Amino acid sequence: MPMEFQPLLHDIHTILKSASSKCSVLDEKFPGTFFEAKPEKIYASYVRYMERRTTNDGEVKNGSRIHFVTINGRFESGEYLPEQGGFYKLYHDIKLVCTNMIHFYPTDSKKYQLVDQFYKFATELLLRECYKIGILLTSEVGTEESSDKDPIETNEERSELDKAIAKDFLKISTSYRLPLRESYHVKTKDMDLFTSVINKSSLDHRPRELPDKNFEVNKIIPQANPFEEAPRLGFIAANTSNIPDPTLPPTEMMSKFLHPNWYSLPTTSWLKYGDYASWAPAFNEDSTVLDSTSSGIIWLKRIGYLTYGNKRVGQEKEAPESAVEDKIITENVDKKEGILEKVDSKVEEVDIAESVAQQDNKSDANAVRKEDIKLENLFSWKPLNCIESDEITSFKEGTQQDLVTETLLKIRKLRQDRVSHKISKPSVEETKLYFKVRRILKEVIVSKQLAHIPTNHQRSFPILQANYTGNIPVVRAQTTRKRKYNKTNR
Repeated sequence: MPMEFQPLLHDIHTILKSASSKCSVLDEKFPGTFFEAKPEKIYASYVRYMERRTTNDGEVKNGSRIHFVTINGRFESGEYLPEQGGFYKLYHDIKLVCTNMIHFYPTDSKKYQLVDQFYKFATELLLRECYKIGILLTSEVGTEESSDKDPIETNEERSELDKAIAKDFLKISTSYRLPLRESYHVKTKDMDLFTSVINKSSLDHRPRELPDKNFEVNKIIPQANPFEEAPRLGFIAANTSNIPDPTLPPTEMMSKFLHPNWYSLPTTSWLKYGDYASWAPAFNEDSTVLDSTSSGIIWLKRIGYLTYGNKRVGQEKEAPESAVEDKIITENVDKKEGILEKVDSKVEEVDIAESVAQQDNKSDANAVRKEDIKLENLFSWKPLNCIESDEITSFKEGTQQDLVTETLLKIRKLRQDRVSHKISKPSVEETKLYFKVRRILKEVIVSKQLAHIPTNHQRSFPILQANYTGNIPVVRAQTTRKRKYNKTNR
């Protein structure tokens, strides 16, 4: 008897191995000593089994040994024979392994979907094979009664095998259910919004995490009524004759009505920001007392104005001290200049005589030499190429921000004067200061090593959707009657 089912088990093993090539369910290890006779309690019993043998950190306790096996290994060792309850044992191992893998992967991942699809496919395959073998066993009973074999012995073997397979079939069929599909629902001011179907497996026992506290979960019930009569052909296909059939209701209703779905309207799209991610909000202000604008104003009034006032008071205190120092320095300089003028007058007389002689000697050389100017450099010259000394000093001392602020204040003052006199074109000085600010800001940005900092944008806004209230106005064809030809009007 066992040899008759070896080809069947080999075929089932080959099919399952091919189906699990992308999710590797048959190669996943699980405890070989664990077994639960009731299929609906497999997950709960397995949790208690592992809690008794492992610690809170997931490590095996001292003295506990867990022997791990795989479904492939059990297929090769012949542990899934039908007369030994092999169909339920195979279903038990597949459900256990798929449950462990389902709880390891995220809900929307590709591996999660592959494992769930494999569990459904393998379970339905086992149900089909159990049913097919049971039908074959019942049909072969009558043929063996007429044969030369002992009918009592064959009937006992068939009945035992039939009972074992029927028991496995009942266990699998009663525990395997396809759950109702679900979707998220949120109620807005204008209308109700529904998301796509939630792809959650029936093996996933983790608590559900809603995207937002305002979301609800709706179960999608299929509208299939097998007792409803099929519509007659007259309701589906309209009459081609001009005179309608009086026994049938009218087949055309609201002939001039045009539904909005018949036009190419903007479809619903998930909020991903795309190129506008830098402007996306980083947090949701729905449940906050103060928004970001109010907190910024409070910060400016409490800290910004206070810092600016302290800085202005410090500058006013330093102004008198600097004025006294400048006065002392100018007096010392005036005394020294009087002495230096007398010495310089004598030195100039000697220098003039020497310079006249040198100029006569160099006049011929200067006449021959000509300064070479590259037209390429002259053509590519820009106002941004000029760098002033205060810019270099600010970068050495780290005071670029103060220099930019001072320059912008000058530009604002020049612009106010220009606008007050109704002059549209900026002056040379204003243009020079503008290019100066651009140079400083460019060097500051280039000198910093900017790194890409990952930011978590707020995704609680569910979808972008164009809402239309009522019907879209469309151009309707106006029905006009043709005038009858009257011979008397000729």
